[in-house]
Amino acid sequence: MILDSGRTPASLFFNQVPGGILTFQPDPGQKPIILLFSNPFAARDYLRVSNQQGTVGQIKVDDLQKSAQSYLSLGIKALTLDRCPRCRHALLIDLAGIARWTTADFAKVWATHRAARLVCAEIRIHSAKKHHDDRALSAARTDYEYIRDHFDCGVPYLHQIIGMIAAAQNDEAAKAQAMERLREFGPEFEGPLEFSAELAAKAMVGLMANFGMILQDVVWEPKIPIIQSTRI
Repeated sequence: MILDSGRTPASLFFNQVPGGILTFQPDPGQKPIILLFSNPFAARDYLRVSNQQGTVGQIKVDDLQKSAQSYLSLGIKALTLDRCPRCRHALLIDLAGIARWTTADFAKVWATHRAARLVCAEIRIHSAKKHHDDRALSAARTDYEYIRDHFDCGVPYLHQIIGMIAAAQNDEAAKAQAMERLREFGPEFEGPLEFSAELAAKAMVGLMANFGMILQDVVWEPKIPIIQSTRI
């Protein structure tokens, strides 16, 4: 279904930091690993959590094969896709394999990666909805924040829901944080996060559609300006 939707990414994203492209080293003595992300919001979140200054760049998937060959020539053996900055789990991909991939090969791997995240997020969303029904707002918010922090922070409706719960709990700091994150998605998502039935319904439908739980034409796609492909 993901492949048929045509929503596999045309570009991947990386962090440019002083000194070059941001990488990570699993353990002392091991080779650095390239960090790539499915969307710019995940790349930006990695900078935020790792407390590093940098900018987000992008590379076209069509250029990934050539880039993999460049990495190999530098002695880098692997890349990781959408590494969570809050835990040690990561999808490591051998660069020697990527150097032989076609765009269709990448799409299949990415779709499998995306499907796993959708399933995990759906479990958490069902849990959060049950907590909502039980009026356990703190538990519901924990589920939503886990999705944001570990599965996909690039869904604005998720930040709306977290912000509305924080507002209901009089947690002004968390509400302000949600509003700040929403500014990354453009003017249509800026504004107050006080609870309203209309906003809550729109946010929930948008959230469920973006995580594949319902078929609706409200899947949010970032309006990313096309920039020149970067060999990294």
